[in-house]
Amino acid sequence: MSSHSVDGRYLTVDSGESSSAVVFPVCRNHVLRLGLESMLSETGFAVWHEIVDGFSRLPAVQDDFPALFIIDADSFTCGAIDLVKRLKAHAPSARIVILADAFDPHIVPTAWDAGVQGFCLSSHGRDVFIKSLELVMLGEAVIPAVIVLSGARVDAPDLCHGLTGDTDHGSTDGPRLSSREVEVLTCLRDGAPNKLIARKLNLSEATVKVHVKTILRKIGACNRTQAALWATRHPMTVWKSS
Repeated sequence: MSSHSVDGRYLTVDSGESSSAVVFPVCRNHVLRLGLESMLSETGFAVWHEIVDGFSRLPAVQDDFPALFIIDADSFTCGAIDLVKRLKAHAPSARIVILADAFDPHIVPTAWDAGVQGFCLSSHGRDVFIKSLELVMLGEAVIPAVIVLSGARVDAPDLCHGLTGDTDHGSTDGPRLSSREVEVLTCLRDGAPNKLIARKLNLSEATVKVHVKTILRKIGACNRTQAALWATRHPMTVWKSS
């Protein structure tokens, strides 16, 4: 265990866990904070015992402190982007996630540019939510498939790098995917988790994981979100079936 000082108060974070972080709820809803505490119990995340109501209770965060700010969009319907910028200025190394019932696709690029790494839907189940937070802490971008499929464009180099492949140069040649890989990629485009893909295609989850890994390599994507983006931006005719 390692101790970190936050505004004169000490928290302990298990340094052996790669996803360990302290979650700071940025909201005006005490029920939400309690819900996060319950949902993240027995994980690598610890929820700060006070909500961060704007900047009135914003704790000092050291540069090397694994901090994750979760902004409740309903608490800040106006000025959320400005809040994100102020949080990033206060704690540049911290990660930021916005939690909402739904997202306006046109706002996503602006929020990304301001410093948001994750966009989580409040309708997501516990496992999906926790995995999303873990990915954000690992430096990945998390965007719900519903936003991707609606045509939102996030013009961030880290997010778009490697998504276009040869088709950006006007070539009609696409990656050679097997018929099964095409089926799996279609499911990824629709935002289906591995368990659902396995059930739909009558495969084991281990086999689905192998297919996903192969697909990511073939299309030059780093994660499932990028694969969904690639599949959305390219017509199925370039999904060469071998």
